[in-house]
Amino acid sequence: MVRKLACFFVLVSFFAIGIFAQQAHYPTKPVNVVVAYSAGGASDLTARLIAEYWKKYTGNDMVVTNVVGAEGAIAARQVRESRPDGYTVLWYHEAMLGNYYLGVCNLNWYDFTPACVALKISTVSVTRPDMPWNDLREAVEDAKANPGKYVYGLGTGGVAYWLFAGLESVVSGAWRTVPFEGGDTQRATALLGGHIDITMVSAAGGWSFLKSGQIKPLAVHDEERNPLMPDVPTAKELGYPDVIFQLTNTFFFPPKTPSWIVEEFNKIIIKIVEDPEFQKKAAEVAAAVPYFKAGKELEKFWDSMDQRYKNLVEKMNETE
Repeated sequence: MVRKLACFFVLVSFFAIGIFAQQAHYPTKPVNVVVAYSAGGASDLTARLIAEYWKKYTGNDMVVTNVVGAEGAIAARQVRESRPDGYTVLWYHEAMLGNYYLGVCNLNWYDFTPACVALKISTVSVTRPDMPWNDLREAVEDAKANPGKYVYGLGTGGVAYWLFAGLESVVSGAWRTVPFEGGDTQRATALLGGHIDITMVSAAGGWSFLKSGQIKPLAVHDEERNPLMPDVPTAKELGYPDVIFQLTNTFFFPPKTPSWIVEEFNKIIIKIVEDPEFQKKAAEVAAAVPYFKAGKELEKFWDSMDQRYKNLVEKMNETE
């Protein structure tokens, strides 16, 4: 009996060692990153930059696949239905929450296995250099005193739409609005042409305009100032604590992805995020700053963002 038990424990030990060895060797093949937007945008550029350094630290490829449509909802559904084996992962930001509360998609962040936040890109309220406002508070107060005088260029969906909705909840009906289906460049071009007076751009999409001084920043819609624009106040500093809409690109695995895969994945990502060369390139190509969160801290973060969007919807419904 003792001999049988000894053999049993030896077999169990070998089995456990085999599992450990399997875990320690993740990844053993290319990882497919599904980006919810088209090539050339901020999400695409940052995903491809991470893929470059993934190769550096693992010796394996990270393949970027662009799946466009419904502000990312199509990409989200595709990943959720994928095998939870660690080799398909979604690269997505707060537009997921916008889709959920607008009824575009019935998937929320908790319908996936969140891995980690890697980078953050600020959104910025901007105007033309010839406009009299020095910050967002001055713009809001002027619009409040002169309802309908100024034109706001808003997005038809995504974070650009929600940021305007946040401002609208503060000063309802102050601006005339013009919707744009395109991204940051289209709204920035309309601003420069005098077709609108104020709009929102992501730091990534509007970076060339901001650096050249063609457009003037009024506020960063983030919890703290952006180190790439240290002189620009946050909306929170200016008295608008609920108008915080940064883009925090996060890796989401399909539901039921094993925790050991998530842990191994995160170990690699944190090496990339802490790489000084990577940080420099992220700032140059997408005005992105390192912003790593994982585990309970990540869940708390997304839960707080979820609540922010939910509260905004309730405010919007109250004013209708």
